This record gives sequence, structure tokens and C-alpha cells, in this order.
Amino acid sequence: MEGIVTITENGREGRIQYSEGPNTITGYWEFGGGDVVAIISMGTAQEWQRTQAWAVERRAAILRRVAEEVVAKRAPTCTAEIDDARGAILLRQKGPTPNVPVETVTPEAKAAIFTRRYTNIKAMVGIGVLIIALIAGSILWVGKKVLLTAPASGVPLGLCVRTDTHIASLIQSNDPHLPEISGRGGNTTTSISILLIPLDGSRPHVIPIVDGISGNGYSLARIMGSDGHTLWFDATGLFGVRLSDYGLVTPADLRKVNTSVDPGWWEDPRGMDIVDGRLHMIRDDRSAAMDVDPSTWKAVSVAPKISNVRFQRPSLTDFMAAGFITVPGQWFGVHSYEELESGFKPGKWVRIVENADDAKQLRRLCYGETEASSEGDHHRIRSMAPVNDAQYLNAAFLRMQDKMAPLRLADPDGVLMMFTSAPGLQGTLMIARVDLEGKVLWTTDTGLDRFGLQQILPGTHASAVVGTRPPIPDKLSEPLVVWVDNNSGRLTSHSLWR
Repeated sequence: MEGIVTITENGREGRIQYSEGPNTITGYWEFGGGDVVAIISMGTAQEWQRTQAWAVERRAAILRRVAEEVVAKRAPTCTAEIDDARGAILLRQKGPTPNVPVETVTPEAKAAIFTRRYTNIKAMVGIGVLIIALIAGSILWVGKKVLLTAPASGVPLGLCVRTDTHIASLIQSNDPHLPEISGRGGNTTTSISILLIPLDGSRPHVIPIVDGISGNGYSLARIMGSDGHTLWFDATGLFGVRLSDYGLVTPADLRKVNTSVDPGWWEDPRGMDIVDGRLHMIRDDRSAAMDVDPSTWKAVSVAPKISNVRFQRPSLTDFMAAGFITVPGQWFGVHSYEELESGFKPGKWVRIVENADDAKQLRRLCYGETEASSEGDHHRIRSMAPVNDAQYLNAAFLRMQDKMAPLRLADPDGVLMMFTSAPGLQGTLMIARVDLEGKVLWTTDTGLDRFGLQQILPGTHASAVVGTRPPIPDKLSEPLVVWVDNNSGRLTSHSLWR
């Protein structure tokens, strides 16, 4: 699949996004100096190992693709130099006078060029002196704050996390900063906030966490999860937000409650995770561990519990099922014509729940009769037929996690089905409620690009999906969290641009 490169500008800098189906890699660009027109950073090889494992083997090809697209769209008079290890792309001007061979420049033309350059330099010096005088006067008049550049809109940092009551996302944004005279971003620092979207439909909350982060100091930021009272996360240090009143919790609060505990326990969040519903902390050498009580914040010594949750990223198909045994001897599924002629035809064996793939096929709701094996874990298909002629592109049933049966709804008994509205780049993600007779009770359009879908966060009462709007040429697609009431189909959308 050939990736799509999207370029956005924000003054003398901006973002570069490489998209390939549901996967994206985001970098940034800034103007350079001398013969370097612009500098693009797409992340080091080590960073890709941690966050973009799907793209590591094709790293060189992706960087070339980004460079070619940027040159073609924005810098046709430049050549690209790629540093594979650092993920840096330098765009250099091809020559001193583009489109004019050096040997054709006459001595008179050279003199004219020198005169123009000298005049321009004098003008620039004069303007610079005037600007400095104006700035100095402004400082004396209204203070230093008049120099600050307004912060850019915040963008999501990492994956969204669902709790029992909220959907949470870290948000990064540029701090207000002095104007960039050099264009190299030396004055730019980053802030991190956390966005909490209540599942009851009330107003989202943005809680500022930390600012003044230099460089990529926020690269390890992540949400650990909720213990039922507090949402814990790493934002260049341990922080929490009380879910009852959205108050910020810092290591200083934990030290006050745990005066007898070594303060070093709260300093390094890399060894922390939510395990068994509590904030669990492990020493680097795994020699000791502590749990934090959710209601009192008291820390107690416990046996170390190793968690790899932070390294796990479920695939979208983990939340999709092709069909399942509803009651003994009965099958309900959503299958294409090709599937009914192969893996789901009479005589074939199926498990209690069959996984769905992400193939772009037209599928129909199907009803089947089965008989169980002697062990009861497999069922042979006796008959299988579509319920009606209605077809749904890329359809599957929604489930809570891998290997589980589809999420069952009551009154009437049924499931949620996801499918794509139409083939092509403008196809959006649709969600429908279907009863076990194959009747569609309601259908809602999430407005998300089906193949820009990033996360599925199902729940018993409301299910959420995270992705972007369908692509618009030369524009960055807005990231959204959309949640759907499982019973009524009522839909609510929230932007992740803050």
C-alpha cells in the first residue's frame, strides 16, 4: 500500500503525517538556514522500534516516500538528504540561481545581483534596527508578555484509554514563546494536558499538567489507567487526576500521605502500571514492589507483579467477530458469498466464536444450524443461509476483546455490527444494532474514515471509536472520539484537537 503524506503549516514550522491505512507516523518540519531550506524529523530508529513497529522493516522506503512527496508538493527546487538513523530529512537548494545555469550569468548580471543583495541587506539591517527599537519600547510599555507567540492547538499524544466513566487522552501543545528569529525552534517548548471525556455526555474537561518541556522530553508520556478513583499517567513524571472533581495529583501529595516511604518510589514512573485495579510500582531490579490504595493513597509492600500492558496494542480485528453460537445448535454470523462457499459451508467446522478479518468484502447476515463435537468446543455446520439480500461492506460484529463472543444486548436480544458505508476513500464507519432474527433496529454513521480507524473501545452501555474524518486533499484530517449509545444509537463526537 502506497502511503499518503499530509503537510500542515503553522508559521515557520508544521507537521508531516505519513498515513497507511489505520497506521500513521507523525513528524515535524521547520525552516532551516543557509542552503538548507527545511528540516524534517520523522523520529529516530529507536523511537520507531517502540511506537511504530509495523513500519520498522520499511523505514528507508517510508522516509524516501516522505522526502519525495515534500519535494514534489512544496520544494520542487530542492534535493533531499536522508539520515536514516536519526529520521532527519534535509531539503537543500539545488543551486545558487534555480533554473539558470551558472555559466550563463554575465559579469554585468553578477554586478546587478551583488548590488541588489547589498541594497537588500541594508534594508534588512534598517528594518531590524527599527524592529528592535519597537520591541524595546513595547517591553518598557506593556512588559515582556507582548512578545509571546500564542500556543498552537493541542494534538493527541499516544492512545486514548477508556475507564468506567471516561475516555482519556493526553494532549500536547506548544507553549507561548518568544518569536523565532532563527527559525530553528530554539524558543519552543511543549505543554502536556489531559483530556477527560465523560461517558454520561457531560462537558469534557482539559486539565493542564506540565509545561516548558524541551525537545522530545515527552516521548515516553502515557496513560497507565484508572484505579476507580484516580486516573494515573506518566507526563515526564507521575501524575494523577481525581475522577470525582478533576483535581490534579502530584508526587508531593503522595509523599504527604506516605511520610515513612522512601521518596524515590515516586520519582520514576517507568516502573509503574495499573495492576489488579491498583497503582503498582516496581524497583528497577524487581527486588521490591508497592501498591497504592485507591481510596487513601497509602502505599504497602507487595510481591512484584510484572505487567506488559504498556507494550500491548490490540489490533482492530481483536474487537471483531464473524459469527458465534447463539444457543446450542444455532449460528448467527455475517459472511460473504465466498465465505459461504468455503469456510462456512455445510460440513465445515466452526468454533463457538469465529474471528473476523478486515477484508473489503460484501457480507450478509446469515443463520445456520450446527451440531457440537463430542468435546463441545467445535461445531459442524449442518446448514447455512443468508437471512435476506441486504449486503454490508467489510461487516463484523463488535466484541469486548479477542476470543470473546460479540457484545450481547437485551430487549430484544441482539448484537452491534460495524460496516463501511461505501467503497473508496470516502467510506465511513457505520454501526448498527441487529437482533438475532437479522432485523436491523437502527443504523448510525460515525463520520470516521473507516480505514483511518485507530481504536475501538467497546463497553456494555456505550461503545467508542477513535479515528479521523475522511481525507481532504492537502488538509490534515481532524482526529475524533465518537461514542455510541448501545441501546438507542445516539451518537456523540468530540475533537481531539484542543
